[in-house]
Amino acid sequence: MSILQLSTDNSTSLIDGAIHDRSVTGRPGVQFGVSTTFGNRFFIQPGVQYSLLSTTIINKNTVTGNELTDKTTLNIISVPLKVGMRLINPKEENLINVRIFGGIDGHHVTNVKHTDSSSSTDPIDKSDYSSLIMNADLGLGLDVWIFYVDLGYQLGLTPVHSGSDKSKSSAFYGNLGLRFTFGK
Repeated sequence: MSILQLSTDNSTSLIDGAIHDRSVTGRPGVQFGVSTTFGNRFFIQPGVQYSLLSTTIINKNTVTGNELTDKTTLNIISVPLKVGMRLINPKEENLINVRIFGGIDGHHVTNVKHTDSSSSTDPIDKSDYSSLIMNADLGLGLDVWIFYVDLGYQLGLTPVHSGSDKSKSSAFYGNLGLRFTFGK
């Protein structure tokens, strides 16, 4: 599960000649994928993920109080590359371990579903997003037998949109999955 939050340098927006206060919130999303881990105590972990991430933008007219709500769901393919360390030596204990990790994650938007209650005549589509969105990734993981749990935070490094809006995406995420060991 992921919760996406956009940061922006605009706390107000101009819509149809009226100033609106803007608030942006993330909604829970989902992600699934695969990764492989090379190394023992210190490791490198490349992977690929498919994500559905959603945001809600509310623009409130500062004069009338009327609200315009935009909801956007993004389909994204991500290629994370993480490095990390297992806190317990896996040669001594291989049933349970705690990991710390960090890295980078490149996202590519493949599809956009947008519902818009504003009077905008140009609907948002894939071309409104940057072709490559980069995030820094930091987290903590727990391995128990064949299961793992990761909790992490992705900090936006590059703008999400291709236009003049400099908003960046940041997300808290949690992953639950299975891990398989091939060869020793």
